[in-house]
Amino acid sequence: MHHNSANAAEALAFIEQSRLRLAAASDVPPIRHAAFAALMGGMVASTAVPFPLRFAMIAGLFAAIAWIVRWDRRRMGMFINGYRAGRTRRVTAVMLLVILPIHLLGVWLATDRGVTWAPLPLALVAAAIAYAGSLWWCRVFRRELLGSLA
Repeated sequence: MHHNSANAAEALAFIEQSRLRLAAASDVPPIRHAAFAALMGGMVASTAVPFPLRFAMIAGLFAAIAWIVRWDRRRMGMFINGYRAGRTRRVTAVMLLVILPIHLLGVWLATDRGVTWAPLPLALVAAAIAYAGSLWWCRVFRRELLGSLA
């Protein structure tokens, strides 16, 4: 019986150390937040690109997502999905609820109203929101990890 409690204590200590390491690694550099912001801004701006080139731009954005996943895995040893369960999911939902209407406004202005340049300034707004949202997401994630140790 004593052997099992020692194993359990070791397992809990390992989990706590892993969470501390993950919390420390989740302090991402500003360039990582900027990469996410560029992706979100790029999606919004894609409507301003002439139709045949839009597919190439969107393919490039998906390739950039794969690059970011690899970058995170090299830096932290894993990629943490923005839709993961926990408090961060609310942050992701707020970002989507704010950025998606901006994107739809750009689509509407460019396609229905003929203001083909409109998605470009909207992309800058979306990128700024995404940068701030990425910072917020990381703070919530770190707080969630460190709070679970208390």
